[in-house]
Amino acid sequence: MDGIIEHPLINADEMAAEAWAAMSRQDPDEALRLWQRLREYFPERAEGHVCPVQVLWQAGRLGEAEAVAAEAFARFPDDPELLVQYAWIAMQRERWDEALTWWGKARSRAPERADAYIWAARALWQTGRLDDAEAMVKDAIERFPDSIEPPIECAWVAVARRDWNEALRRWTEVIRRSPERADAHIGAIQATRMVGRLDDAEALSRAALARFPENTDVLVEHVWTAVARENWPAAAARLDAARAGFRDAEQFERALGSVEIQVRSQLEPAGATKPARNGAAPPSDEISVSDLMLAFESLGERCDFGAVQRKYGVEPLGLLRFALTRYDPLITALEDRFAAIGTVEDTSYELYNEETILYMRKYGLVFHTFVYQSELPTEAKRDAFRQQQRRRLAFLRDKLVADLEEPQKIYIYSTDDRTADADARRLFAALRAYGPNSLLYVRPATASRPEGTVEIIDDGLFAGYFGGLTDFVSGVQPPFELWRQLCEKTFRLSRLNLS
Repeated sequence: MDGIIEHPLINADEMAAEAWAAMSRQDPDEALRLWQRLREYFPERAEGHVCPVQVLWQAGRLGEAEAVAAEAFARFPDDPELLVQYAWIAMQRERWDEALTWWGKARSRAPERADAYIWAARALWQTGRLDDAEAMVKDAIERFPDSIEPPIECAWVAVARRDWNEALRRWTEVIRRSPERADAHIGAIQATRMVGRLDDAEALSRAALARFPENTDVLVEHVWTAVARENWPAAAARLDAARAGFRDAEQFERALGSVEIQVRSQLEPAGATKPARNGAAPPSDEISVSDLMLAFESLGERCDFGAVQRKYGVEPLGLLRFALTRYDPLITALEDRFAAIGTVEDTSYELYNEETILYMRKYGLVFHTFVYQSELPTEAKRDAFRQQQRRRLAFLRDKLVADLEEPQKIYIYSTDDRTADADARRLFAALRAYGPNSLLYVRPATASRPEGTVEIIDDGLFAGYFGGLTDFVSGVQPPFELWRQLCEKTFRLSRLNLS
């Protein structure tokens, strides 16, 4: 009977094509199932072992990706694609030196692969090795003259250098060669804005918006161009349009949350028509308490101002809002652009009163998670939680650095110990290295400077005075009204400084 029954042919190429199609649809579960089927029927086919690694890391399942990669490596140690997947896992974990090692191995096995040069350049400039990154992309341009990707990465190296004129030249060349690349148009708009050619940036942003109307990064640059030109009504209208274009509120907050406060505060004086309680016209710098709280961001030393913001009903995203940040380590972190934050190597997890606390070894920073041991009963949940927390830290780190580079808020640091003007100026200088930031430096009151006093130390640097940091362990809460007064006085002084 076996000789009579006709068995359907099993075709390895067709199986692989189905798995690739599932990956193209971004259906990870189906792709993993199909690759597993290929492995079962054709275990000698390397892609059945290697491609699931890509599916897993693209889905954020880095631990599983590493385990599958190790199994594949035991069978196919010389497969260039597997070396590339190892490099990508390291890139996702921001282990830049490890990524460079894998990209180097990939280049030695497959020198014809442009991505092994391009993404190695990305890892190099991410670690500040800008000259090496420049050399790598120029090598890629020579090896792959027909590919647009090396010139794009070359433009990103100029951006990393903050050499905006060169970045503009490089982005313009990319647009000439590949006008359909939205990222090149976005880069050109940003560089044009940063060199001060605001009318040209406006024209470029309008043209890009007409060409890529659904691209959220184009929407972001369209807003920033209006802000740079101080066209506040246009910026407000563009913010509304951008909000409609984003998938969710968190995505919008990440991209444009910081600028929204500035736009609102600039428009409020002109549109404020509500009479004051005594019937007089409101002051030109009147601001609601919630907007006032959002106009500031905490740098530490403890959680005092984060608790104040919560009291007044606002919950902004901020890296150091609920963190312990000692003075000297904070200076180090600022000078280092917080590079170690969120990395696997630097993040440890400790318990304090059953709460899981994050500890950053390099900078000595301690973060609340407000997640308790009872909420993480299994190792799987603990592993997922740790990955989620590292991703969150990395996102908040990048947001803080971006906000520092394009200042929209007044930063607050409160301390009991580092009370000298020299201490305030040193922290202020670390902030000003990023851009024209403002700082409210809060320190203990004295006989001549009682609680609630705010004074100007330098242009953009304010000293506030309070009773000291809060002992949260004893159940004490910050003096909320005092903090509100400090913020209000600083906000008014900052507006006078601007005028």
